Amino acid sequence: MNSSQKLGIFCLIVITIVYVYFSFFSKDGFHFPQKNYETPAVNINDVPNPEENTTQTEEPQKQSVKNVKIYVTDSNGKLRSVNRKCDTSREKSCFTFAIKELISAPTQWEKNKGLSSEIPSNTKILSVREGSNNILIDLSPAFESGGGAESTYIRVYQLIKTAKANTNLPVFLYINGKQAEVIGGEGIMIKQPLTERSLDD
Repeated sequence: MNSSQKLGIFCLIVITIVYVYFSFFSKDGFHFPQKNYETPAVNINDVPNPEENTTQTEEPQKQSVKNVKIYVTDSNGKLRSVNRKCDTSREKSCFTFAIKELISAPTQWEKNKGLSSEIPSNTKILSVREGSNNILIDLSPAFESGGGAESTYIRVYQLIKTAKANTNLPVFLYINGKQAEVIGGEGIMIKQPLTERSLDD
């Protein structure tokens, strides 16, 4: 073994001893230099909450429907009540809506079921004035024209029962701007405000 081989073996022995010492006997072991990487500060208020809806959508307007009642006649001439649905998000007054529906009644489906109305089809609503103490219904003169005494009685009762079914306030009937005292060509007396006894002698 020449001197260079002896030197190589000696260096290997020294390296082995140093490695064993630092690996098993040193408390800290080997230390390799490490770079310090700083973690950027994060404001928790800037972090979006996954449970929150970040887009705000306007809630659709809720539709509120109220049933109103109007009166028509059946095939025997008797008064019958039928329902109408008043959309309070569109109608200012469900009472006025009920009077409009009464004047335009019956629907085609109701006609097919044998229902009709004694209110002349050319009757117009001139106004419905709702106050805190009473309600005034003003109809065109066509309301009291034609049909005879029996038809006049029935149409007035259609109006009375429809009005009383949809309000507790006193209701007065006007014809062409004047409070009605006599209805029809037969001169039927009418007592006001409207009640079930308005046409009693």
